[in-house]
Amino acid sequence: MKRLTLCLAATVALAGCAAESEEPNTPAADGAIRVTGSATVEPITSLIASRTGHNVEISADGSTDGFEAFCAGESDINDSSVPIPGEGEDIDYQTQCADNGVEFIELPIALDAITFVKNDANDWASDLTIEQLHDIWTSESPVSTWSDLNPQWPESEITLYGRPPGSGTLGVFQKIVLDDDPIRDDYAATDDMDELTEWIANDPDALGFMGVGNYLAAEGEVRSSMDNIAVDGTLPSFEQTRDGQYPLSRPLFLYVNVESLDKPEVDSFVTEYLDRVEAVLPRVYFYPLPEQEYDAARERLKSRTMGTDDRWTS
Repeated sequence: MKRLTLCLAATVALAGCAAESEEPNTPAADGAIRVTGSATVEPITSLIASRTGHNVEISADGSTDGFEAFCAGESDINDSSVPIPGEGEDIDYQTQCADNGVEFIELPIALDAITFVKNDANDWASDLTIEQLHDIWTSESPVSTWSDLNPQWPESEITLYGRPPGSGTLGVFQKIVLDDDPIRDDYAATDDMDELTEWIANDPDALGFMGVGNYLAAEGEVRSSMDNIAVDGTLPSFEQTRDGQYPLSRPLFLYVNVESLDKPEVDSFVTEYLDRVEAVLPRVYFYPLPEQEYDAARERLKSRTMGTDDRWTS
């Protein structure tokens, strides 16, 4: 992944983001486009907002926390790192939207992978299995030190960092790594990506999880003080993520309130978003979907095709 970072840095310059951040569930001011949801997706939306000059207020409060506001009609767009939860999930947001009269369009925008990140001083745990990660993170975990995983590793205590409840990243992590077993409650959690990466960069015994784009986008001393690890022998490179070889691959989405599209500024922003997102993804270190997915998303928007696409939940 360090080689990938150098390659990306050599071909594109990382651009700044100019969208404002607001507290969750506050009304948008001055006709701003209100975006809730995923902290993982937020850098993509912020960059496109700054590029297009739209007045966008973003609260990066986690995908599912964002759906709480979105399905109550309190936001125009919800960024999400998971398909909108429906029947059989902890909270059926699809039904919640329907009950509140919120019709939406689902738009896939990018490809991501949840990556596990350690401090660069850790030169022993370069590859962990799903089973080992389960044993570390489950609420019944027998693991507290690195030597609990391998007697040849240090006896120092593993310090855990990740995402809080309400995060789509946490939900995917729990399904794939924990098989929906309860997660331990003694880890530090935040939706602030700068804070999360700084925690790991400052702790030699750190182990955390986040979107691969959030990890790669860390800058300066923070970036040089971290490294990510392989899972079952596979790193989340573009090729291995795209081909599904990396076990924690996932698409990223926008969910757009259909009624909000009656506002010219929202329609314009979402249209420009889909036209620009494939090109700007390298600047925020996320991966593109196949070209035909962007064509399909533009057609869904143009034809106002509402609801979900079963391909993303199968």
